[in-house]
Amino acid sequence: MAIREAVKIKMTKREATGKGVCRKLRAKGTVPAVFYGPEYKESVVGSVDAKELSQLTDSPNWETSMIDLELPGGNVEMALLRGVDRHPVTQKILHVDLYQLVKGHKVKVAVPVRVINKESCAGVKMGGVLEHPMREVEIMVLPREIPSEIVIDTIKMPMGSEIFARDLDFPESAELISSPDAVVVMVSRPKSMAEAPAEAEEETTEVEVVGKGKRKEGEE
Repeated sequence: MAIREAVKIKMTKREATGKGVCRKLRAKGTVPAVFYGPEYKESVVGSVDAKELSQLTDSPNWETSMIDLELPGGNVEMALLRGVDRHPVTQKILHVDLYQLVKGHKVKVAVPVRVINKESCAGVKMGGVLEHPMREVEIMVLPREIPSEIVIDTIKMPMGSEIFARDLDFPESAELISSPDAVVVMVSRPKSMAEAPAEAEEETTEVEVVGKGKRKEGEE
């Protein structure tokens, strides 16, 4: 589990809105932004510096990265990026939504799950197949304890083992929203290995039947 330090971003107020205004802002190296949250009945409309914003958007797991956002009036609020609109061709950021986090109040987040040491996994070395069906888990957690990701080391996982959502390492304040019985990572047996015992049993049964038939012929 990794908890990343908050990134500081300053928001500048903008009076006018509309496509033309937004285009001019982008041309100056800023990105149109909207800030909203539980304690803000009216959204704050502004813009943020594109270079400051890139500290988040160009890094993995930006959805769970904490922001110390300085608002136009000088107040600093905790926030998360809740929406990033990009140009469909250039992928340039066109607009962002910033959501307020309130101290002492838990927030719902989807935390990415990253698996390491796949090739060195004990079960994989024995011929097993490592599967990662659950790529993220949902939790309720205090703002300052939001993990940027949850890391699972599979190096010691044997053949046939499973790791469930309830087995993951969460912050102290976290409450699991995803099903605790959901399988996050597993090392399954290949079909060829699973079918082998059944085939062997069929061969043994056939030999026994034939053998018994020969003994009966001999007795006659």
